[in-house]
Amino acid sequence: MERFRAMLERDGISASTTRFKNAETEASYVTSLVKGTLPTERYLWASVIWAYFSFGILDVLTISDNFEHILFVRLITGLAVIALIPLSFIERLKPHFGWLSAAAIFITAQAIIYMIYVMPAAGSPPYIIGVLVVFIATSCLMRIPFRVAASVYIASSLCYSAVLNFHKDFTSVDIISGYFFMFSIVAVAVVTIYTQEIRARMIWLRDEQRQRDAEIIEKLLIEATAADQSKINFLSMMSHELRTPLHQIIGYTEVVTNSCKAANDDGENVRHLNEIHGSAHVLLSRIQKMLRFADATAGKMKYEIAETPVAELVDVSVEQMRGGIEKKALRIDTSELEHADLEIDIVHTCYALNNIFENAIAAAPRNSVIWVSGKTNKVGGYRLVVRDEGRGMSAEQIDKALKPFTQGEHALSRTREGMGLGLTLANRIFRDQRAGISLESEEGSGLSVVIEFAAPKAKKAPAERAAG
Repeated sequence: MERFRAMLERDGISASTTRFKNAETEASYVTSLVKGTLPTERYLWASVIWAYFSFGILDVLTISDNFEHILFVRLITGLAVIALIPLSFIERLKPHFGWLSAAAIFITAQAIIYMIYVMPAAGSPPYIIGVLVVFIATSCLMRIPFRVAASVYIASSLCYSAVLNFHKDFTSVDIISGYFFMFSIVAVAVVTIYTQEIRARMIWLRDEQRQRDAEIIEKLLIEATAADQSKINFLSMMSHELRTPLHQIIGYTEVVTNSCKAANDDGENVRHLNEIHGSAHVLLSRIQKMLRFADATAGKMKYEIAETPVAELVDVSVEQMRGGIEKKALRIDTSELEHADLEIDIVHTCYALNNIFENAIAAAPRNSVIWVSGKTNKVGGYRLVVRDEGRGMSAEQIDKALKPFTQGEHALSRTREGMGLGLTLANRIFRDQRAGISLESEEGSGLSVVIEFAAPKAKKAPAERAAG
């Protein structure tokens, strides 16, 4: 019981009235009933009226005494209930349609009780009691406010009890069994309508909460998508806008450098110009990486898949990174690289592998080795591993490494250069080609970048030509 009360308190439902304590919530609930339940309620009224009149056939077949009087009561009662249906179309009365249902049930119950009273006890057909049961049970299916429904059931039971007491032909056995019958039906009806009202409000409250949550999530997704798209557009625009002046800086620097060399001015001026030229190329490379990241995120990258030997992919990538490798006197060991053909776009895949080599070169100590190994796995895919002998990464750094614009160091205190897009962009390119990246490392023991390529798609066998 305590748990039940706590549940009602949590949902803001009154245990005595089964209504929401908050007036606005109750009004919203009633509005939802008017929209969703009232049309069904009208069909239920129609079925109740049809059932009520259909019992008139039994009146004709079984009743002899007071037949015209009973038939008149049945007709008047049915018409009174029918007259309640148009009231449900009035806007001011729609929120109170439960009261109309209660009125219909009460009128019908009183009519049946009156029929029982005017008929002789010895000759009254047994279906009369059955009709009363049907209507009380039907009222449990209707959306009637709990207090109103309980009042209707209790009032009907009291009227029936009065009929049992004042009808001179009923025996004490009839009276006792009638009491038991009626109060049992009322108890079941009251408990049922109470449970139904509580449960209906709880379900509605959950649905409303889910709908609000869905709306909030949708709004957040739209805002996040818009913000992400705005960021991508900004990166793309800035990349395009910065590349043009950078190309001019690089071009003019080369022209001035050549002029200085032609004038035999190989001193400080040429050295400064070379510094400008090198820095401009570094900046241009980073801008191009930002532009490629924006294109990859927006899904604008196009792939031309072809079978490519893995050794060719590694050789091309190593050759393109030759400058950084020689600058730190590094050695590339490919002795454990097994032969295989990969279904990849060689240009984009080589660019992605270059980003991995760039990170490995930056992390590797001078005169160390970068290990490149690979072999076919059990499911037909290919596992390519690039391992350096640097200081490695912690679990927290690995978790951040594949996220854009992160390097595992604070932006204001980091010691490594770059934007933190290399591994992110490589992962995106590989993922678009049915591959993926994972990082394996322990601090102080180097970092292994594992690239898992999916098994090549099965080729369709050429159709056999018919003989002859």
